[in-house]
Amino acid sequence: MEYRIVRLEEVTSTNDVAMASPASYREGTIITAQRQTAGRGQRGNRWVSEPGVNLMFSLVLEPTHVPVERQFRISEAAALAASDAVRRVTRGAVACDIKWPNDLYVGDRKLGGILIEHSLQSEYLSRSVIGIGINVRQREFDPSLPNPTSIANELPPDAAPVAPDELLAAFCEAFSLRYAQVGTDAGCKALHADFTARLWRGKARESYSYRDVASGERFEATVAGVDADTGELILRLFSGEIRRYWFKEVEAIF
Repeated sequence: MEYRIVRLEEVTSTNDVAMASPASYREGTIITAQRQTAGRGQRGNRWVSEPGVNLMFSLVLEPTHVPVERQFRISEAAALAASDAVRRVTRGAVACDIKWPNDLYVGDRKLGGILIEHSLQSEYLSRSVIGIGINVRQREFDPSLPNPTSIANELPPDAAPVAPDELLAAFCEAFSLRYAQVGTDAGCKALHADFTARLWRGKARESYSYRDVASGERFEATVAGVDADTGELILRLFSGEIRRYWFKEVEAIF
């Protein structure tokens, strides 16, 4: 994929800019900003960042070959590319995993997040805007945030610092490879296998606490996987019961 990078000083959010001018920003356009005044995260949360020290950008795609029912493939590709990039620029020192559906975590701390907005045309996607925010050099955070971290905070003291532009270049290289996988059945299978292998809380098969958002019920479960087509999270309770959840239907309890 060929990329065109548009650098801005201050915006409400890079996703807002991309969504407002579809004719100006075609596939491969990356809009990045030093500061977002109304950055948006998942679940309607704001994305707060110090100016200039972190990586905040939106990537525009025109994935007209992807059926609407398989749109989760785009989410997998973006999350894996971001995770790949963090691992690459830190030479594996920061083991970045993916908290379903597409947050970036190191241990139990949030390193970054992804917000994807799709436009549809009949049975296929027509345009996708992938907004990504990754904490790179920020050291201190708003105390109201529950569990933030950054690459700088996770690196060993003697490690070379990572620059936001270095991380962006690594993401572009990684995303080109991951996005190419979306185009074939074999690639999609490999993509999903890698996504499953990198799931936060998914490796040790240990039990963790969750809350059913609709009922308020708290329960213990292990991560059994993610549905390859729908993107539903699959949890297994002690009793053996299998539960499937869409985005915003279940919350992890720390």
